[in-house]
This record gives sequence, structure tokens and C-alpha cells, in this order.
Amino acid sequence: MEKDPANDFKFLRSEEWKTPNTYDSNFGSPPTKSGVYIIVRPIIELSRIVHYEVLYVGSASNIKQRYERHEVMRILSIVYGYLQFYFKVIEDYKKEEIALIKKYHPKFNQQWR
Repeated sequence: MEKDPANDFKFLRSEEWKTPNTYDSNFGSPPTKSGVYIIVRPIIELSRIVHYEVLYVGSASNIKQRYERHEVMRILSIVYGYLQFYFKVIEDYKKEEIALIKKYHPKFNQQWR
């Protein structure tokens, strides 16, 4: 049985992950709290199945401030076009960031590989 890559990203549809994208069902304004975030590139197949490529994983003590000033996201959006930013509020954000980087091996994260 072949593994469906879309299943790997079902967690982005959970209530704890939010996105500032107003067209997404998990809409939420970035808070001034600590947490982790993922920058993904959605890839839509002809069959309308959406897959995601994780480009960058990060953490911040103030998610809102990081989102507004994120230089990597600005550069990646020039290269890739449409990107999505998902965030999750969590106190132990450094540990979660490391776990996500180890799991998804984002192209643009150099540390923890």
C-alpha cells in the first residue's frame, strides 16, 4: 500500500494550528505569545489533492512580530509564489521546533539537520 503524503499534513487542520490566511478554515490572527510556525508551499494536483512541501520551520517568543518581519518568508514568496504560514502557540517552542525540523527536513533550515 502506497503512503499518501497528504496524510502527513492533516495536523495542520487541527484546532491548535492556525493561519493568518482568511480563506482557510483555521484562520487566526498571529498572537503575541510564543510558539512554532511552519512555512509551506501548497502543491495542488490535477485531481485537486493538496500536498504540502515544508520550506521552513521556526519558533518565536512573539509569533505576531516574527510573522510581520519574517525576511525568509518574503524571499521565499518571491521564489515560490503563494505560501502558507501556520503557527501553534506553545510554551516549549524550541523543543517543538527541533522536533518539526527533524521530522520534515525543510529545505531552508540549516541547523538541526
